[in-house]
Amino acid sequence: MILTLLSMLGGGLMRLLPEVFAFLNKGRDYAHELAMLDRQAELEKTREASRRETVMVQGDIDTTLALLDAQRSALEGQMQRVGIWWADALNFLVRPLATYYFLFIYGAAKTAMFVLAVQHGVSGWEAILRVYDDEDRAILSGILAFWFIGRVFDKKP
Repeated sequence: MILTLLSMLGGGLMRLLPEVFAFLNKGRDYAHELAMLDRQAELEKTREASRRETVMVQGDIDTTLALLDAQRSALEGQMQRVGIWWADALNFLVRPLATYYFLFIYGAAKTAMFVLAVQHGVSGWEAILRVYDDEDRAILSGILAFWFIGRVFDKKP
């Protein structure tokens, strides 16, 4: 019983963790954006200084500008989709596939336990009660708490 209650509390806390991390990461995100703006400002200053500068070798200036453009495009290209449909789809499907894999293995293990219990002379209902134990009730209550507490955050105005 205590394990079930702790599991429900744990499931609820796990649902709250992304919200807490999102709140804590906002400062870091703002600092990252500020750093990117500073770099872009430095880039524009460097470009302006390069334009004003009279250099004997025009090739060196062009190379410097090309490197600065490459740096700018690299900064702008962060955190964007790859553009290859199968790579983007695979990136999107990693978590669901891992979840389905775990559920399949868990279900297969519970089914194997039930079959073994029946083969050793345990009646069907008693086998179900032996296979579905306190840990399973704790897992179920954690999952239910996760999803039902998640509905609160999904309905944000």
